[in-house]
Amino acid sequence: MAQKSSTKKGKEPEYIRVKFDFPRRYRWSTGKYLGKLYAEAKENKKLVANRCPKCRGILIHPPTPVCPWCKVDTGWDWVELPQTGRIFQYTYQVYPLWDPHEGGKYSNPHPPAIILLDNGVYLRHRLEETDTKKLREGMRVQAVWEEDYEKRGQGLQDILYFRIIEE
Repeated sequence: MAQKSSTKKGKEPEYIRVKFDFPRRYRWSTGKYLGKLYAEAKENKKLVANRCPKCRGILIHPPTPVCPWCKVDTGWDWVELPQTGRIFQYTYQVYPLWDPHEGGKYSNPHPPAIILLDNGVYLRHRLEETDTKKLREGMRVQAVWEEDYEKRGQGLQDILYFRIIEE
């Protein structure tokens, strides 16, 4: 919020900046489907998804009560997803990027990637390795979870990144 403090002829106006920090306290229900994904990630460090009983498609994020392809009720058929896979595609970021949440330069150096999990499901996440010269498509990776229980509870974001593992 800015206000003019001087408008005399020939002078540049001065602006006063006032910063307001309001706490945003709120709670909401994630529902039974997304809630299941969040609870399994927090409590058991597991990736889960529901599966369509008709086409057997796996619906990872967000898990839904209705299959988007068959239009049938997915019910409560849950599968545990593997925590290993291969890099299907990755990209690197050219600095400096502007971080709209923190201001200044982008604070996360981990390259975003599409991971093809061992069961054929694609997952978008980030990689631990920041040196793009060491990365290549097809490398084996494994999920690395947040160890501090109190910091978990963010669903798929409880996975810090995917680490390259030996083939």
